[in-house]
Amino acid sequence: MKNILALGMLTVMNTVAFADAPEVPTAAPYIVLSENLDEPNGYGFCMDTYGAGQSDLMQTHTCKPQDPDQPSDSAGNDTRFMYNSDTGQVASYTFEGYCMQALVATGLTVFAMLECSDHPRQQFVYDAEDRTLRLTEDSERCVAVVSETVPAGPWVKRPLTLEPCEELDASLKQWTVVEE
Repeated sequence: MKNILALGMLTVMNTVAFADAPEVPTAAPYIVLSENLDEPNGYGFCMDTYGAGQSDLMQTHTCKPQDPDQPSDSAGNDTRFMYNSDTGQVASYTFEGYCMQALVATGLTVFAMLECSDHPRQQFVYDAEDRTLRLTEDSERCVAVVSETVPAGPWVKRPLTLEPCEELDASLKQWTVVEE
């Protein structure tokens, strides 16, 4: 009887653990928040450029379905980013030569998509075990999303933030990196 109850509890725990994972329609590579949170389509929140197409700023946005008729550098492919463990950079797949960089000021951090360089704020460590993306120069701070979802046309978005990892709920700081 104990074994049946334990097996039943394990099944329930596994169902709960994976119930909120997004079903990402974006072609790999992409970096997605590990939990769907409140994205209404179940697609999840992917790293993204701000606005349609190439932009200087970054955010997270509903992971977009792939449109085979769009060229690779089109606005519909701006949620395709990859993590390079050799350089520590989060690079745009669509806009070659551009990487994510933290712009840090007192009381405010924004993320920009700038030309890839050896700038220390373009260097991140992705920990596959705890699924955090941490700024290399300050490993106590995690790349995360804010707790509020904002409408974005037919989709939704959440701003990116850089916060002390210990102060963040896991659902706001855990990322899944999907390679090609």
